This record gives sequence, C-alpha cells and structure tokens, in this order.
Amino acid sequence: MKRLGAAVLVWAVGCTPLDVERRTERGPLLRTYAQEKALNERIPFATTQVQWPQLTLAFSSADICRTEQHGEYAEDVISTRYDTGAAAAVSTGGILAVLGGALLVGRTLFSDAPNRSAIDEKGRYGASSREVATGWGLGLLIVGVPAVVAGIVQLNRGGESRETRKTDELLSLREVPCQPKPVDGVVELAGGPDPQPPPRLTLNGALVLTADEIRELSFSGLALDGTPVTLGEEDLDRLETFRTCATLLAAPVDPQALAGEARSNPDRLKVKRELARGCAKLPGAPAQPLLDAIEGALGSTAL
Repeated sequence: MKRLGAAVLVWAVGCTPLDVERRTERGPLLRTYAQEKALNERIPFATTQVQWPQLTLAFSSADICRTEQHGEYAEDVISTRYDTGAAAAVSTGGILAVLGGALLVGRTLFSDAPNRSAIDEKGRYGASSREVATGWGLGLLIVGVPAVVAGIVQLNRGGESRETRKTDELLSLREVPCQPKPVDGVVELAGGPDPQPPPRLTLNGALVLTADEIRELSFSGLALDGTPVTLGEEDLDRLETFRTCATLLAAPVDPQALAGEARSNPDRLKVKRELARGCAKLPGAPAQPLLDAIEGALGSTAL
C-alpha cells in the first residue's frame, strides 16, 4: 500500500507542468543561395552603342526579375525547464522530515504520564507528552517526506535541452531587367525645352541618330509607344557624352582661340579638356586633335 501511495505521488508530481524558458543562439553560416522570380511587369528598356558619328539606341521589352540572396544558418534552440518551488519544497520538506523523525526517535525522552491538568467529559485525562511528540512527529513526517519527494522529482525533471535547426535569412534584394526581347515601335524624344521633335520609327528594334541630328534635338527622355523608356546608368552617361561631344567636336580646332582662352579663363578650358577626354573614349570620335590643342594651350601658359 505504501508503494502504491509513493507511485501515485511520483506520477502526480511528474505530470505537473514545468516553466520553460527558450532562447536561440545563431550558429555558423551553412550556405548561401539565390532565388529569382519574374514579376511579370514587362517595361521598355534601351541600351546605347556609339560608333562615331552614329549613336544607336536598341530597344527591348524586359521583365523585372527580383533576385533574393539568402543565407542559411544553423540555429540552436535552448529550452530551460524548471520549477520555481522545487528547491523550496526540498529544503522545507527536509526540515519538517528531520524534525518529525527527531520527535519520533526521541519520543521516549518525553513523559508517558497522562496530562492530569486536562480532563474531558468522559473523565479521561489529556494525552501524555510522549503521545503529543509522537503525533507531531508523524504529522511532520507525513508533510515533509512527500514534499521532499515532490521537490526531488521536479528538480530531476528540470534541466536544459538543445535543439539544432536550420534558419533562413534574407541577405539582399534587388530588381533587375531580365528576359529581354527586341521590340519595335514609335519613339518619342520628349522633355526638352524646345518643341518636341517628330516621332520616329525603330527598325529591327533600333533607332540610329547621327551627331548632326542629335545636336539639333532637344529632349531629356525617351518613350516607346507612349511608355517611358528606362536607360541604365552607363547607357544614360554614354548618351549624354555623345550629345556633349556632338556639339564640342562640331567646331573647328583653333589653336589661337584656345591659347587666348587659356590666358583669359584657364578654368573653363580645363573643363573643356575633361570633356574632350571623355569624347576620346567614344569609338571613332575625332577628339584627339582638340585634346592636343587644349594641352598645348594650357602648357604654353604654364611656362
């Protein structure tokens, strides 16, 4: 019967829920991978190519692809299980059990004579000191021993466990044109201060402008069939450089005028030199004579 009672006590305590605290710790990077997804938002793009004296605008319709760079990490989930009252139950129960055991062991030290100062209605004297000590000892043991057992079981159930799992983190996100297809249509050169030039038709997905033409045109943007055209940063820089060089290289090289400018406004001539250096990078652009003349004019003023 005692064994059954102890088993029931352990089972009941073992079913008592514990408090759980969880924390995560980032582990090493396992791998990186990329995911690409088309957004199904096709828009017109244009690229530029220069072969002096022509600028070719190649038009295409491209989708927007979202490229996500992911990192896969190892992550440890640490669970700490505990019962805030387990230690107190062990200590309190231990004290009560020790006191109860001491009273039982030392009950012979107490008098066995009945308490004659107390008598009930039936004429019986009160319990002796030994009987009182025995009762208190049994009571303290009955309370203390289960408390110790329950506390020990709860302490044994507590502890720390570690679970390793994989976790994914988005490292970077960018959207770039993808799946380009050449497209023809009506090109509008729009946005300039002057009246808008007449629309032009592409041929095989391209529009060719000469230096003489672009020098007379005033526009700040392109549209294909009414939809604004997107140019990359390099293509936009190449377009602006071609427009600048179309004007800069149109005038004949005059060494005497450059020498006078070097004396009157050398800073402006230095800016013109930088522009000429940019023109020299365009394939076929006749910028070297102008660049040599500017260098000579600036060199003569330095002497």
